[in-house]
Amino acid sequence: MTLNYKNVSSHVKNKSETMQRLVDAVGSIIKKKGYKGLGLNVVAKEAEVSKVLIYRYFGGLDQLVEAYVLKNDYWIAKAAEVKIEADGETDKESLKKLIVNLLRGHYEYFNTHEAMRSIILWEVTERNSLLNSVCQLREEIGSLLLEKAEPMFAGSKKSIKAITAILVSGIYYMILHAKKNESTICGIDLNSKDGEEEILEAIAQIVDWAFAD
Repeated sequence: MTLNYKNVSSHVKNKSETMQRLVDAVGSIIKKKGYKGLGLNVVAKEAEVSKVLIYRYFGGLDQLVEAYVLKNDYWIAKAAEVKIEADGETDKESLKKLIVNLLRGHYEYFNTHEAMRSIILWEVTERNSLLNSVCQLREEIGSLLLEKAEPMFAGSKKSIKAITAILVSGIYYMILHAKKNESTICGIDLNSKDGEEEILEAIAQIVDWAFAD
C-alpha cells in the first residue's frame, strides 16, 4: 500500500483548521451571549461543523472551552517569559521592571479582551473544576516569579506576594466594574484614555515603592 502524503497533509490541515474554528467559535459565542450561552449545538453551529468533531478533536465541550482559555489567558501566554526570568540570574531592578510590565500588560489585555472578562466573571461566580484547574495553572506561573522575588525582601515588612495579589485582583475588579457599569471608580473614568494612563502609572508607582529600600 502506497501512502499518499498529499492526502495525509490535507487531512492534517483540515483537522487543524476545524479545531481552530471551534476554538474561535467559543470566543465568538462568549462575546455574543456570555459564558452561559455555550453549548455543544451552539458552538458547532457557530463553527459550521458537526458537533461530533468537538468530541473527536477535544473530547467534549469542557475540554474545548479549556483549549480556548489556555490559548487566550494572559498569564498562561506569559509562562515562557516568566520561566526564563525565574531560571536565570537577575537583579532587583530587572525583576521590578518585569513585574511592572507584566501587570501593565495584564491591565491592557484584560481591558480589551471581552471574552476573557466573561471567563473571569464565570470563574469568580461559579464553582467549576475546569476553570479551577486553569486558575491553579496561573498560580503556578505566578509563583515562579514571586519565589524569585521573595529573597530580595528578606528582613522587610513588605510582602511582594500580597502587593501583587492586590494589584492583580484590583485590575480584574476595576475593569469588570467599569465595563459592566460604565461608571467611574474613585473619580477615575477607566473607559477613557486618561483614566487608563492614570491607573497604569499608579501600578508602576506601587511596584516601585514595593522594591524601594
